[in-house]
Amino acid sequence: MASHRGSATVDAGNGPFASNQQTVHDEIARKLKEHPAKKGMRFNAAVMVLEIGGALALFHVARGMGASDVVSYLAGSVGPVSGGIAVWAKARKFSGASAAIFAFTAVSAIIAAAGSTTPKMLLYKDCAATALVGLIFLGSCLLARKPIVFYMAQRYGTDGTHEGMANFDVMWDTYGDFRTGMYVTSYLWAVLFLVQAAGTAVIIRRAGYSTAYDYDQILPLAAVAVGFVGSIGIGRYFTKRGRARGAAANAAPTDSA
Repeated sequence: MASHRGSATVDAGNGPFASNQQTVHDEIARKLKEHPAKKGMRFNAAVMVLEIGGALALFHVARGMGASDVVSYLAGSVGPVSGGIAVWAKARKFSGASAAIFAFTAVSAIIAAAGSTTPKMLLYKDCAATALVGLIFLGSCLLARKPIVFYMAQRYGTDGTHEGMANFDVMWDTYGDFRTGMYVTSYLWAVLFLVQAAGTAVIIRRAGYSTAYDYDQILPLAAVAVGFVGSIGIGRYFTKRGRARGAAANAAPTDSA
């Protein structure tokens, strides 16, 4: 499975290697306690407002000044770029989450520039943007070193410091179940976005504009809700499985003694 590409899982064993393994686990646990997400909640919330709120504000300001859709979208992309700079300034670490948000904005700009601007065509463009976001999630699983969900978790699951974010890199290299969980979660979001885009496109084709518009607003919220619930469930499952593996590995030397 792609989840083990380019990483070496630390396996249980006896002797010095087992001791070194336990040291790695203890160090990871210590850093998780020292750099919890709640410590970085204000910072991450501020960066999110800068990235998303800034993108929306700059987009509408540009539109209000008479800019085209493409120029307006490009103006909005300053938001996620600024967020990435803020993360780097604090953590001295590249923010994959900011890069993903920038990619989503760029996708919207490209689609806005293409084709007709009739009411229904604008709804179809929303579907195309959603589908491309889904393909970005899918592509990150198949082509990138780490999936997008890892970078989201790395930023929003830590306090945003270099040490906190680097600890996620160590977890990635150490725990096979952690990697698998990130890939499975990314696949979930990819499928949700692609299914949402396809379903909305069918509704747009068969229904009137008003009905199609309503579904175009509602279905993304439903997809995100399912995604969050599914992500939590997947995370809990693989965390439980990883702990069970660790407990079994720790018990093995005792049983054989």
